[in-house]
Amino acid sequence: MDHIPTDPFSNSGFHFTLGKGVLMVAHGERGGRLNNAALLDLVDQIRDRLDGVEIEAGVLKGEPSLSEGWDGLSAEDRYIYPFFMSDGFFVSRILPKKIREAVGFHGNELTMLAPFGISPQLGPALLINLKRTLAGLGRQAEIPPLLIAAHGASVDKQSSLRANQLANYLSESGRFSEVHCAFLDEAPYLEDIVPDLNPQSLVLPLFNGLGSHSIDDMSALRIKSPNGVHYLPPVGGEEWVADIVAHDIEQALFGSGHQIACQDAAQ
Repeated sequence: MDHIPTDPFSNSGFHFTLGKGVLMVAHGERGGRLNNAALLDLVDQIRDRLDGVEIEAGVLKGEPSLSEGWDGLSAEDRYIYPFFMSDGFFVSRILPKKIREAVGFHGNELTMLAPFGISPQLGPALLINLKRTLAGLGRQAEIPPLLIAAHGASVDKQSSLRANQLANYLSESGRFSEVHCAFLDEAPYLEDIVPDLNPQSLVLPLFNGLGSHSIDDMSALRIKSPNGVHYLPPVGGEEWVADIVAHDIEQALFGSGHQIACQDAAQ
């Protein structure tokens, strides 16, 4: 039986020296949407896996705000973990500025860890999850088409690049007859693609939670899809996400192969 690759981390316990804090940043939703509650629950799960590291959440919209999350950290050595699906222009350039403005940070560097969506653990975990989904549908013998539904961007191609890299990985597994990407904000557009999907297709929403993209946009697309097309839950809402995030934070802060996405020098 397959296991999500990060399963061993969930029960082993991590042990670190004290004095490090991580602010986990997400887009967030106004008005008490499910996305923020899911993020807070995820942060609680990560705390359970990271002994000795402070973890707080902060969102761009709603609560807890970026400043509330930042003020909740007592450690002097602080890092930002972007709970986003790519390392494009927004995460690498806009997000550090928004955080500085929100928290009044005037240090020499604001250290950003690599975002969730480019974790090397993500592809293997998704492949196993897709196999489990097919087995649960009684379709384990099938080799269906797979569509990755992602955000994309009109001014920056990094989001689509990362989605297509994931598509290539999943395609190379030989488990799918074809793997394609379509996007909300760039061609090929999801609204143009889904009406013509093969009814045996799986759709993988490459989003980080239960916000408007995962609920409203996917619901609208599902209505336009042929009967039989199966939509998976959003990637960021899967139960094994905490294992991946905890592992990647551990590697970034204490491992040999740490992944620092950017160090935003103070202007």
